Amino acid sequence: MNEVLIYGEIGWEVTASGVIEQLKNAAGEDVKVRISSGGGDVYEGIAIVNALRGYEGALTVVIESLAASAASFIAAGCGAHVVARPNAEIMVHRAWTMQMGNSNDLAKTIGDLERQDAKLAAIYSDKTGGSAEEWLERMDAETWFTAQEAFDAGLVDAIEDAKAVAPVAKTEKSRVLASCRYASRSAAPPPPIASNQEVKNTEPSIGRKEKESMDFENKIKNFAQDLGVEPEVAKQALTGFFNEVVPISGEVNVTYPSDVKIIPTQTIKIEPIVGDKPTEDADGSVEVVPEGEAPAEPAGDSAAVQLAKSAGLTFAMGDVAEGWTAEVDEGGIVTVKAPSGAEVGSAADFTVLVNETSVALSVTVRAFDEEPDGEKPATDPAADPAPKEEVAAKHTPLTAMVDSARLAELEADAAYGREARSREVKATARKLVEEAVQDGRIGAASRERWVAQMLSDPEDAKERLSQIRKGQVHRAETGHALNSVSTNDDDQAMNGMIAQFH
Repeated sequence: MNEVLIYGEIGWEVTASGVIEQLKNAAGEDVKVRISSGGGDVYEGIAIVNALRGYEGALTVVIESLAASAASFIAAGCGAHVVARPNAEIMVHRAWTMQMGNSNDLAKTIGDLERQDAKLAAIYSDKTGGSAEEWLERMDAETWFTAQEAFDAGLVDAIEDAKAVAPVAKTEKSRVLASCRYASRSAAPPPPIASNQEVKNTEPSIGRKEKESMDFENKIKNFAQDLGVEPEVAKQALTGFFNEVVPISGEVNVTYPSDVKIIPTQTIKIEPIVGDKPTEDADGSVEVVPEGEAPAEPAGDSAAVQLAKSAGLTFAMGDVAEGWTAEVDEGGIVTVKAPSGAEVGSAADFTVLVNETSVALSVTVRAFDEEPDGEKPATDPAADPAPKEEVAAKHTPLTAMVDSARLAELEADAAYGREARSREVKATARKLVEEAVQDGRIGAASRERWVAQMLSDPEDAKERLSQIRKGQVHRAETGHALNSVSTNDDDQAMNGMIAQFH
């Protein structure tokens, strides 16, 4: 039997023109269409559906592994007998795109997407017998089906084992499938089955652990609880990524904070902003890592970083400012280190390659005493000074970021200041002691002892000196030994001695 292979991404690896060429070679004979694809471009998928519908021979579609997005409506809409392998999966969802422009452009894009959704819901409902509204709800929830669930929903007509058929070659995960809400059926909630829809009976489903499970809203609540966010935030984050691509503009929508500031020799980590999902920190999510310290263990990826990873985005550093160092990890977090001597107020420009598209990142150098928002810290002269411990704790990180030459200069200045202060204190102590000697409070012989006490405990020494009255110690001469007397008159000599000592 002739075969048409739909292996790979629709619109890139698989095209309508390629399918038409394969059908021409079949020359009207029966054809087996084998599918293993994560989907792709919606318009190219519609063209493939119409090409298969117009084929004059009998068609059998075999879903070998995955028929997601565009591949799922190709299988459902080509008018063929559809067979699924027991371990195959099918996924349906609304059309998806990326768009830039003004409000008129965005309004037109919304209309384009809704038109695609209506066409795809009609294809699924025609195949299964359900209503288009039911299928829009399933598409809105991004519904994954096991082979058995797809059979129950009417998407496939039979489940058949490949048996002797050669195994299907492994296919790379497509770039559009990388942006889906769920990685596979095991990660997705069970698909809803309409109450009025006939449920087909066949063998038990393979790989399905439980038949009954919580609904999609409960899944969202659990997911939000794991992330530590509100359920509505988690729901918006999940509903932002779909599979179908309607090419309108670019494929990358990643930016970085525009007001990042850094101190020379400092290291910072900057998280990306993916789509409309900013990082969790309101200040731009810039983590400062003081020089010589290891970065803290991450507490968990932010919503933006999780979306970047789940969307299959790749990151690489492009341009790096001269003298600076910068590197980026798989989640788009850029680690930047400023060089010593970087000029305050200057900007360092970088580029990050996101899926090979250049995204700008700019970092501005700020002064040591400047707040991150660019304002000098406000001071109130009347306010009580902060305790020494608080001041030391506040400024300790800054001392670690002074370059070695400047640090040596500051240490030399400090040593000189300490020596000058010591000389000043000693001179003051000697002056006070000398004044006490002159006032007759203390004797000259005790001068050095009082100087030592003044240096040891100046307040106590001053208090003790103030309690000694002036003139307690006589400084004027009150007597001296008698010189030899030239007279032999004892009385005269004695009178002289009395006169001297009176």
